[in-house]
Amino acid sequence: MSSKISKILTVVILVIAVIGAGLYAGVLMAEGDDVYDSVSPIVEFSAWLLYVALGITVIFAIVNIFKNPEDLKKIAFNVAILGAVYAVAYFTASDAAVLDVQGQVLEGGQAGATSKLISTIINYSVYLGVIAIGAVGAGAVKTAIK
Repeated sequence: MSSKISKILTVVILVIAVIGAGLYAGVLMAEGDDVYDSVSPIVEFSAWLLYVALGITVIFAIVNIFKNPEDLKKIAFNVAILGAVYAVAYFTASDAAVLDVQGQVLEGGQAGATSKLISTIINYSVYLGVIAIGAVGAGAVKTAIK
């Protein structure tokens, strides 16, 4: 990485850190009900940082695909695997109502499409976590055998 880009990134990170520290100081100095009002800017700032990071990631991924079109087959294969895992998560998801400890339906937790979508996302995360842990374990075993 060139020195110029490194300096620009350092300044950008410093500005983000100063803004975050200022917002955090505002939360620390707030009292009573003002705490809720002072947390909202931190959440909004964090959401915008997430959107910017996501946008940059997508842009670099697309640029990388166009720079290396020979990797397109591998990318399509990996996306197909993720799609298959999502399909498994969807078909194993429950669309039943969400109940509390007493067996009462939670507000917004009625049976239906929203419940199925949330259950799908939870299952998808669990399945991807199991796959990741399995890959790390398989790598460790492979390294131990060598």
